[in-house]
Formats: sequence, structure tokens, C-alpha cells
Amino acid sequence: MNQGLSFDKVDKVKRRELLRQLGFGLSGSLLLPQLLASCGSDDPGPEVPFDGDVVVIGAGAAGMYAADILRAKGIKVTVLEAGNQIGGRIRSLRNQKDLVNLSVADFPVELGAEIIYGSDSIWGTSLKNFAVNTVDVGEISSDKYVMDNIAKLADDWNVDGDFVNAQNFVESLQNYFGPSVTVKQAAASLSSRVEMLVNSQIGNLYGSSNETVGMAGVSESLQARTHDDMHLVLKTNPMQDFLIFRFDQVRDLVQLNTQVTSVDATGAKVLITDANGNQIETNKVIVTVPLSILKQNVISFSPGLPGAMTSAMGKIGMDHSIRVVIDFKKNFWGETTGFVWGGTSFPNCFNAGVGRSELNQTLSITINGPKAVELSAQGPNMINTILTELDTIYGGQATAFVRRDFDTNEVLSIIQDWGKDEFIQGGYSYPMASATLEDRKDLGLPIGSKVFFAGEATDISGDAGTINGALASAERVAQEVIKSITGE
Repeated sequence: MNQGLSFDKVDKVKRRELLRQLGFGLSGSLLLPQLLASCGSDDPGPEVPFDGDVVVIGAGAAGMYAADILRAKGIKVTVLEAGNQIGGRIRSLRNQKDLVNLSVADFPVELGAEIIYGSDSIWGTSLKNFAVNTVDVGEISSDKYVMDNIAKLADDWNVDGDFVNAQNFVESLQNYFGPSVTVKQAAASLSSRVEMLVNSQIGNLYGSSNETVGMAGVSESLQARTHDDMHLVLKTNPMQDFLIFRFDQVRDLVQLNTQVTSVDATGAKVLITDANGNQIETNKVIVTVPLSILKQNVISFSPGLPGAMTSAMGKIGMDHSIRVVIDFKKNFWGETTGFVWGGTSFPNCFNAGVGRSELNQTLSITINGPKAVELSAQGPNMINTILTELDTIYGGQATAFVRRDFDTNEVLSIIQDWGKDEFIQGGYSYPMASATLEDRKDLGLPIGSKVFFAGEATDISGDAGTINGALASAERVAQEVIKSITGE
């Protein structure tokens, strides 16, 4: 019997209950029966005969998917996760018990990844297979753009030459074939009026700021993408819940609160040591921790990381990142608004309830790079900084209508400071001026035939920095591990 694909009656009940909790209904289990059906006595043995085992470090999207693929091939897998929950940078408010009462939003509130890029991408296809309700943000909303402390639609700004030049610059990003420079250097001829507007749509969006993000690297990634350009959000189900549901078959293989500090592959087997001094011997290891963790040498490797890999680390960055969620008693930015681009303290401001809320009175704000460092130093006072700028743009309405605690009068907001998360230490990877997709390929170089690397930063399909990129890297690394076993 292929033990990795079997489950008993108790497991069946557990999975049905999980489906109900997620709101998918039992029909969800009919869409991918190969993942949920028990095996019979005449089932074949493992597809990849292997007497050893594989340890996956990190229970984010890349780690869970890699483990799921290997388990489905009959390979024994264990997943070690430093934190106290599955998901990595996919984190939803519903699963944070100490924060749940800080928002009145009647839709899933995401503290990490919130946009699904491409309806036919890896992640988009998985959602479609399970008939998960999504909303196409681009179809139902219109973005607004801030210049001179005024927020207007693109059609209203199109009489302004500076705006037109800025948007032409942003829209031509995919077709950039110029020198290896930062976005700021490439945009030097644009008016200073649009500096923040361009920064919000490129520098901040891709993980940092225009001062550090490289034009060529972003353009090359966009050219490599093969899925459509739809931008989706989940209508009723939190992203983290779906991730856990999708990889339910490997959920019980995850050991939480297990921070790996060293990986020694110099012997016949790989020796893994955790922060408590506990050791695990295994045959092969897949490392899926964030790039920032590798760059900070939180995990030591013997033998050391490949030279090409360490060189690539100098060209691919991962900066401080913050997600702020604020509820209001009135939507003063526009019911059908999608994103508001161009702010200084809120460069990426998303009208999170659009198309999926009866209230639609919540803003989800993402700040990356130097501005995130600046706001992080302010602690909770960053909320006042953001409200002050919103007041300037919207005539004092932010402070007037922000929701406050009835007893303390404090603003009801949520701050997810990813830069201060011990096991994440940043947002997502981005290319610096001289980076290419070849550098991302080098980030995924193995150490011999025992230690392998995955994660969004290693993606070469054009989706680095996204869930799709993490999943694509998992497919690659699983194939590498299988080839190392079979010799094919």
C-alpha cells in the first residue's frame, strides 16, 4: 500500500470537517479525488522507490508543495517549521487569535500575500480546481493615482503631461531593454511630481523602492511570465486556510517551533541541528526559508553555500516590509476603487473590501524598503503618520471616520511588521540593478546531491516574490531531488 495516499475513517471525517470549516462544501473533495481517495489492497507501491527520507525546512508554500509532491511519489518526508503556524508569508487574520477582534471586515483579511496573479497560474489553477470563489479585482474596480495630494482616476489625470509620462514609463517596464540601472536612474527624466507615483507602482510593488530595484531584472521577469494578467482575491476563504487545506495530506508531517540552525552534509547522511540542540539525520534536505534568513546566516551549512549562490545573494535583495490594515466607518476613497497609488506613507493602498464586502470600509496597506524601516521605528505611531497623509488627501476624513476602540479611543488597526518577524525578516525578494534571472537560478543551486534550495527568490518563471514563484520553485526542487534518487 502507498501509505502516503491512504487514510482511515477518522481521517475521512477530519477532512470532511475541514472542508466544511473552509466553506468549500463536500463537492470540493470530488474535484481532485487523487488527493483524497483511500487506496485499495491492490494499489501499486511507491512510484519512486527510496529507502531514505527527505527533510523540508520551512512550511510555507514552497515547503508544503515540495513535501506534497515527494509524499505523492512515495518518499518519506518531514517538514520542520521554525514558527508556530503553517503558511510562511501567507498569513490570514482568521488564524491569529490575538488579533481577530481588531477588524470588523466581513471578508478575509490577509496579513501577507493577498493577490493571486493569473487565473491560469499554478496558484490560480489550484483555486479553480477546488471551485474556490475568487474576485477579479481588475474587472470590478478602477485604480486612483495621487499627485499634488490629490487622488483621481487615470482618465481624470490624462490631461496632465507629467502623469501621462509617468504612466507610460510604468507601462513600458516589461519592454525595457536598457542598461542595468535602478528604477530611479531610469526615471531620472520624469518630473519630481510623479516620483512617489512611480515608486509605488514599481519600487514598492516589487519589494523595495526605486532606489534599489533594478529595471532590467523586473523587466526580464515580466517577460518570462506565461500566465494571464488577472489579479484575483479570495472572496470568502482566507488564503492561509486554503493553503493548509490544499496540502492537508502533509499537514501532519510538519513539526512546528523547530528552528534549524545548521545543516551538515559532510557525512554519509545529512545532520540537521535545531536551536535546542536536537539533531535529525536524513538523506536529503530541501531548504525553503526566506532569502533574508539565508543572507543573515541564521542557518550554517557544511559544506558552505556554492560560490555562485553567495554571489547571487549580493544581487537579489529582500527588504523590510509592513502590512497595515485599518477599518473606517465610511468609505471616503471610493466604493469601486481598487488600488490607490502614489502615497508616501502608504505607497500600495488596496481597497480590500471591493467586490467582496457589504461594508467595504477597510484599507490594506503594504510598505516595503526604506519607508518600511522608517515606519517600523515609529511602532504603533505609524498609524498616525498614515492617517495624517490620508487626511491631507481626503480633507480630514481619515481621522474623522477611522474606527476606534470604544473604551480606549485607540484606532482599530493591525500592523504585521514582517521585518521584525524572527523567522521571516522581510517581505519578498527583488532584483537589484545588475540582477538577472540567471542569478535567481544560482540561488537554487544544490550542495552536492544532498542539500537543495527552493522558495520564491529562486523562481525563474517570472513570478519571484509571489505564491506562484514559491510553488514553481517547489516543482523544480522536487524534480531535482527525485533525479538525485533515481539517477535519471
